[in-house]
Amino acid sequence: MGAQRVRQQLDRILASTAFTEAERARRFLRHVVERKLEGRDGEIKESIIAIEVLGRNASFDSKSDPIVRVEAGRLRDRLGAYYEAEGGADPILISLPKGRYVPEFTERRLMQSSGAGVLRLSVLPPENATFESFAVSPDGRNLAFTAAMNGRIMLWVRALDSLEAKLLAGTDNAAWPFWSPDSRSIGFFAPNKLKAVEIGGGPAREIADVVVGKGAAWSPDGVILFCPRPIGILCQVSDAGGSPVPVTSLDESRAEIAHGFPQFLPDGRHFLYLAACSRPGASSIRAGSLDSGNSKVLVTADAGAAYAPVLSGHRPSLLFVHDGALIAQPFDWQNLELSGERAVIVPEIGYQRWNQARFSVSRKGVLLYQAGCAENLQLTWLDRQGKSISAAGLRNDYLSINLSPDERYVAANRHDDPDTALPTIWIMDLFRENAVFRITDADLAVPELSAVWAQDCSEILFSRGDDRRMGLFRRVLSDGAAKCVLDTEGPKFPTHWSSDGQFVAYASQAPDYRNLHTWVATLGRGQEEANAHPFLKHSFQEINAEFSPAHGGEAPRWVAYASNETGRFETYVRDFPGGGHKWQVSSQGGVQPHWRRDGRELVYLSLDGMLMSVAVDLAGHALSTTFEFGPPQSLFATGLRFLTQNRVWMNQYDLSRDGQRFLMNRPVEEATQGAITAVIPW
Repeated sequence: MGAQRVRQQLDRILASTAFTEAERARRFLRHVVERKLEGRDGEIKESIIAIEVLGRNASFDSKSDPIVRVEAGRLRDRLGAYYEAEGGADPILISLPKGRYVPEFTERRLMQSSGAGVLRLSVLPPENATFESFAVSPDGRNLAFTAAMNGRIMLWVRALDSLEAKLLAGTDNAAWPFWSPDSRSIGFFAPNKLKAVEIGGGPAREIADVVVGKGAAWSPDGVILFCPRPIGILCQVSDAGGSPVPVTSLDESRAEIAHGFPQFLPDGRHFLYLAACSRPGASSIRAGSLDSGNSKVLVTADAGAAYAPVLSGHRPSLLFVHDGALIAQPFDWQNLELSGERAVIVPEIGYQRWNQARFSVSRKGVLLYQAGCAENLQLTWLDRQGKSISAAGLRNDYLSINLSPDERYVAANRHDDPDTALPTIWIMDLFRENAVFRITDADLAVPELSAVWAQDCSEILFSRGDDRRMGLFRRVLSDGAAKCVLDTEGPKFPTHWSSDGQFVAYASQAPDYRNLHTWVATLGRGQEEANAHPFLKHSFQEINAEFSPAHGGEAPRWVAYASNETGRFETYVRDFPGGGHKWQVSSQGGVQPHWRRDGRELVYLSLDGMLMSVAVDLAGHALSTTFEFGPPQSLFATGLRFLTQNRVWMNQYDLSRDGQRFLMNRPVEEATQGAITAVIPW
């Protein structure tokens, strides 16, 4: 292949939307392509790239600084996004093979395009950010999205004919944006509130109280239809605010447990919604009405749907997910009838069970989506340099993991149990070729969450219930019955079981349902009832609590945790059980702290996914109330990202007893969510 053709293709890529605002990626790609074309493959090395492209000095050490590997991964993502959208018709592929920095140039045969009459383009998140949720405006001109950047999730808006995204003030921890019918305002969920903000500027205003929102829609009559709780029904409220009024009711004959992610149909009175069921295969898309309590099942589905009155090459259609693909089927919304044949719009769409699939469509037929699959995580052992040692199990979509103290088992919180739509707890045996078995009861129509291990690995403790009331349950692995040891109001998310077996730390929003506080349950002997009291209860989030290791049956001396009291999450340590003394351990943000088994090291995740290490000095701790520790040190970039507001209590990694290995449930590289593809009628 001639160098001139490759350089023309390179210029085309660098001028694309995917690369115009990514200076590092531009320099990286041009550097390696030019060296390859000049026959200087031997100079395409990690150390040279770090110095000549990324500005590192001559003392660069790849073992302690993973910047080249990180930027190479981002470059691969951008190239993939480019060729999926703007470069879909390009005859030359420039790629960067995994594990290498020498690019490859290949020519591909183009298939006949079925997308005549449409414009496809890639929409990338702001630099160093990742998309969380998104929605296209009804007029098809603007994209509203939430994005995580340095541990903060904010709401942004971007015109589809612009390269600039605008950050909307007063939208911290926003989730699930939705548009007003006139495309001038955006509704969204914030912690404990349903809010709205005008895209032209101005403060966000409160509309209603929520616990955890699960989707909303805005009618031309000024009615907002929304789900205020993680398990429950849909309610309506005026867009000017007021008291919410129930709209739907659960169908017990279908074992329905929750309604969410509504979408209004053109008359502004009828609507679509997802009806989640505890019975396998029974979740569905229903059509309901503000004027009647009646509803109709349209199609079986595990994720939210939408109506597309206009869609290039198709009649007015219902868009929904089936077998991981985005499907369009002709839909008569006035008679609420599906007809005709189904068509595959996107072969693999990103989605999670009982959530809105990662697509949005305007009333003028502008479709935005993120390709992907549900199972995009992989349990992987890594060494202290971040090098992969081995994988464990298959790809997954686990909510949270917890490694047993003997490193044999992993307790995983699954949301993809084939026998129920609710979260359940499974155990993976790492010594038996990754055998996996359910440890909790799929027949109960309540979620089961957050398993933590006893020190001797003979039993687990977990929570069972909904956001109104959860109990803590102990389950001996060799025994089939789980016994409730604490049953009180409010949610409970266990985070750690102390090494002496006396205490369990858990996060709860009770009693105010505004912030997650850290509670400690003191366990009785055997299956006796526990006593609980708040350990940290301030006007901000205090999560991820973990007791320091103790030996000889002694009680723990310290508790590590994360708090956003400064406006961002940092890692702290307090004395235990008093809690009167506090030390900030992290310096640039930190969550999910874990102790090494000997107590001499504390590790945590920075808000951009770097694994950090803090040395702990144990000398004199038995007699002192002063916690002695060193400065944070970077270990490696994990690929993990800060979880959204509804999942901050969940755990993504753990470490071995000696601290030399780390088990991480991280996104597989080819499945990481990057660009949004926009399909615009042309």
